[in-house]
Amino acid sequence: MDQIFSMAKCNLWLCPYEILATGPNCGLIEVVSDALSVHALKEKLGDNGTLLDYFNRQFGPKNGAR
Repeated sequence: MDQIFSMAKCNLWLCPYEILATGPNCGLIEVVSDALSVHALKEKLGDNGTLLDYFNRQFGPKNGAR
């Protein structure tokens, strides 16, 4: 994802996390503090909300002062 964002010239910082496979259908995922699930975002924005809507609400529009 970091490479895709860089190629698109998006100034985003990613914090990778660890996933450990413990079997063919299971594993452990590192806890990411203060993270929101897609479900939680949909609840905040409504069913038609997008990830861009969330970013604009949290950080302001692309060329905004925030």
